[in-house]
Amino acid sequence: MKKLVIDIETVGTPWEEHDPYVREYLIKGMNDAEAEEEKRRGALSPFTGRIVAIGIVNAETGRSCAMYEVPGQTELITRKDGNRTLISGTERQILEKFWEFLAPGDRFISFNGRQFDGPFLMIRSAIHGVVPKRDLVGNRYRLHPNCDLREVLNFNGTLNPRQMRFNLDLACKSFGIVSSKTEGMDGRAVADLYRSGRYEDIATYCLEDVRATCELYLKLEKTLLLFEQSFREAEERASRTRRVPDEPALVVPSSESGFIEGLNENSAVLSASLEQIEINTEGVMSARQQAMVLEKLVAAREADEEIPKGS
Repeated sequence: MKKLVIDIETVGTPWEEHDPYVREYLIKGMNDAEAEEEKRRGALSPFTGRIVAIGIVNAETGRSCAMYEVPGQTELITRKDGNRTLISGTERQILEKFWEFLAPGDRFISFNGRQFDGPFLMIRSAIHGVVPKRDLVGNRYRLHPNCDLREVLNFNGTLNPRQMRFNLDLACKSFGIVSSKTEGMDGRAVADLYRSGRYEDIATYCLEDVRATCELYLKLEKTLLLFEQSFREAEERASRTRRVPDEPALVVPSSESGFIEGLNENSAVLSASLEQIEINTEGVMSARQQAMVLEKLVAAREADEEIPKGS
């Protein structure tokens, strides 16, 4: 299980490029001030905006990657600089590359990702015909595999947002983390950078956002996140996974809620093992081959019985 911290940067489609009926729909019933504000909000919707940068950092290894769009560029270009990788291409290409990084069991860590980054990534992928590898929204009240740090800090919406208002910048400063926001450089500046052709600068800023989010995650991982059951169970499953050299790992369920998941994964592992066993000419497994399968089943059962009930 990789722990990947992810952030995106978006820009809105220029107002005049929208279909006349779309423009009419978006500002219907608004006064002039509200209509002007709506015209500037295009970057907040995957239907009126696009992804121009995706930043990823592995919270355990520190390796990072920024994928960013360069208008007119059709070839995917990759550059490496130490632990950092920069990949540029079309929006579709960087979305395809993004899904290559994220495996189904990996942790998707974000700040406000359940409401913004996750849906945006999935919808923009679908618009380009790119099939999302997994759901990035999921159950709001579970923090694995989608861990939204904003929901960690507001206890899944329990706190009154007007009483305790905060963003990533304020949260980082409260926890003693250097914020990614600087004078003249925040999410509002992305559109100007994009229009100026400063695409790599957007990617660099996006990496600063994921760096700050990652540092916040590492602090919360050892404190508030310890109380989240789904998060704790995922950590236990990862630590108890047993691996045999050159063989796939059998998953040991850490609780009753994880039993079905573990059973399904173990079945897949055993099926793969059976496919690798040579069957004799009469289609019957030898005693040695039967013993190999039995040994795998017993090992998985014994590992499960070692876990105290109710943990």
